[in-house]
Amino acid sequence: MRDFEEFEEFDDLDGGREQHVDIMPYVRLLLKKWKTILLWALAGGVIGVVIGLSTPRTYTTKAVVAPELATRSTLGSGLNSLASLAGVNMNSLALTDAMHPDLYPEVIKSTNMYISLFDMPVTVETRDSLVHTDLYDYMITYNKHPWWVHVMGLPRMAIEGVKGLFSEKEDPDDAEGHENVDSLRLTKQQERVIKALSKNISATVEKKTYVLSIKVKMQDPVISAQLANLLIDHLKEFVVSYRTEKARENVDYYKTVMDRVRKEYLAAQRAYSIYADSHQGVMTRSARIYEQQLQNEAQLRYQMYNQTAQNLLSAEAKVQQESPVLVIIQPGVAPHIGSPSRVKLAILWFLLGAAASVAWILLKERRKSE
Repeated sequence: MRDFEEFEEFDDLDGGREQHVDIMPYVRLLLKKWKTILLWALAGGVIGVVIGLSTPRTYTTKAVVAPELATRSTLGSGLNSLASLAGVNMNSLALTDAMHPDLYPEVIKSTNMYISLFDMPVTVETRDSLVHTDLYDYMITYNKHPWWVHVMGLPRMAIEGVKGLFSEKEDPDDAEGHENVDSLRLTKQQERVIKALSKNISATVEKKTYVLSIKVKMQDPVISAQLANLLIDHLKEFVVSYRTEKARENVDYYKTVMDRVRKEYLAAQRAYSIYADSHQGVMTRSARIYEQQLQNEAQLRYQMYNQTAQNLLSAEAKVQQESPVLVIIQPGVAPHIGSPSRVKLAILWFLLGAAASVAWILLKERRKSE
């Protein structure tokens, strides 16, 4: 007779035989080894505490922006209504602007955008005082790293030190600072700063509403919020500059034409007045005809000047009309809670230590049984 405390057999749907393994011996084994499990769990908790204390805390700021879409009414309202019922966004089919909101994340991630952030003024609170500097210097000097990052970087520093002993002149790529940054030829330090910023800045666009979400992660909550808001401002400047480029060119053109036409009008008016004053009382037909020609020329120049001034006003109004609107739904606000949570990290490693000890005990017992 079989002992049902060890296992039980029964027929499955395919007519085969399955076996239920009694887990109680394993439970009793783990209970017996509770000290070992606790020791491993405490060791894992200690590792979690060390990692939590060694990892600099970061703060994430989220800003939400709704861009204005440049569309052209080429679709009937009835078709738009039917398309909306079907879940199709017809605005994406009618967009005439090459700078589509889907491209805004790429603009934010561009090298030129990162370079434009270098000069952002920041205030760093140290143990002794407040330091006023810029974002570039903050990323180089005041941005903290875990101790294992410095340990892993020792070989690279040693190699660069050896190379420096045999090099006669300084590599221009090692020049520090960000004055007169050349986006076509960045220094090694500038590349490191841009790479660090790219890791800490992310942007996504919601496909249906085109709402742009910008997330900035920094070790200082205030700098994180300032950087998020500055990104919105720079994005506005970029989009406005693109959308109004043609209109601003028209404004410059009409200003140039108006200055030229105004000078011509004043010269024609002056010539007419001088001739009219010097030929008062002269009754000859040729004098009257020439005076009439000068008067007509001055009137024509005035009409051209008046028309050019109206065109200039229209072009300036066009600049305002073409300027897009970026509605800030959620501005960047300094967060109060950072990550990682040291308590959660310690608990996680405590559980990982316990799980590792259980796996080790069961594996060791299985090898004994074999």
